[in-house]
Amino acid sequence: MSERADRLLREAVHELAGSPHQPPDFAAAAVVQGRRMRRRRQTIAAAASVVAVAAIVAPYVWLRPDPQPPGLAVGGPPATTTPAAATTSPPTPQPTPSGDWHDGPVELPGGALLLSARPAGSKGPTWAYDTNRRRYVSVPETYTSVRVSPRHPVAAVRHSGRSTEIGLYDLATGKPQWFETGATVAGVEWSPDGRRLLVSLRDKKGVASIGLFVLGEGTLQFHPVKARPVSCAGLCRFTWTPNGREVAVSQADPVVNPPGAATSSRPGLQFFAADDGMPTRSAPVHGDVASSGAWSPDGALVVVSGEPGPAGRGNPILSGGEQVTGQLVSVQTGKVVRRLPTADVTWLTADRLLYVDGMARSGRLTAVLLDPAGVEHERVDLPAELGRSDEITVAVR
Repeated sequence: MSERADRLLREAVHELAGSPHQPPDFAAAAVVQGRRMRRRRQTIAAAASVVAVAAIVAPYVWLRPDPQPPGLAVGGPPATTTPAAATTSPPTPQPTPSGDWHDGPVELPGGALLLSARPAGSKGPTWAYDTNRRRYVSVPETYTSVRVSPRHPVAAVRHSGRSTEIGLYDLATGKPQWFETGATVAGVEWSPDGRRLLVSLRDKKGVASIGLFVLGEGTLQFHPVKARPVSCAGLCRFTWTPNGREVAVSQADPVVNPPGAATSSRPGLQFFAADDGMPTRSAPVHGDVASSGAWSPDGALVVVSGEPGPAGRGNPILSGGEQVTGQLVSVQTGKVVRRLPTADVTWLTADRLLYVDGMARSGRLTAVLLDPAGVEHERVDLPAELGRSDEITVAVR
């Protein structure tokens, strides 16, 4: 007999012995009583094991949080984590979701995001990113230009029937507020902090000047700033410099010569103080600056439009079939460091630039990340719906 059976028998005998009414067949009764006790203990053990399993599983069932949509970070939805894989092949385009891209920022290489996209020929609305609602809203195609602030839910708009006015379009309400400038508006550009709007103006005599809109606390003020008459070498469109205190324009006759240089009429970039329009300095840089994004963060380098060259991806096409390439130039010396695929670039950091390739092999607009040496590091396809956009703006986070 096993030790366990012997123990059960002893306990059964002990229990029957203590009973006031002992059965005639004491031994048989003891065996039966032992069997009952064994079954009762097995039942209790089974029940205890069920309770133990329930105690382990229950917290994961009852305390599991309800499914919630992922929260958006400051720059958009969190990126999924995937194991890093070493590769030596050239960067291939990474697809961008096309179905629900309106509901969140379209993330671009280098940590940038798509700020706005305007279709070619204004055939359709402009998609503008509302920084408050963190989604894209459509701006009617009646506006010939839409420039979205990188920090506020407002866009500067222009209309063909209001050549001397600038509108501030509220992305939440869809309503613009118009301001008269007194001259033809040639271009607009937001400052790096998104609070001041630089307006390039040209009066009836062809004299160029600059104006500033300043976003205040619920109010918008227009400060006309008169610069000395300039003879523009190209577009006559002012751009912000990285420090946010100066603006620059490409002109044929510099107002201020570099320190120590003899008087010269050589063309170059002319700088003005943004607050009062006074000339500050000039640089021997030839070519138009597409936007404030063309300046390196420290202002030492700038990308300008170069001479027409052979066909290449990402270059604007001229009427003659040639394309304008970009030139990376030293601001101090005017020396061309190297040619780039296009002049319409955005510096993200000191060693990364971003541009949109309109002639990608994928057949879609592709955001390309490259370094100042011209080496590509990453490509991301834009949503298919934006395939016909000819005016793309991006924001640096």
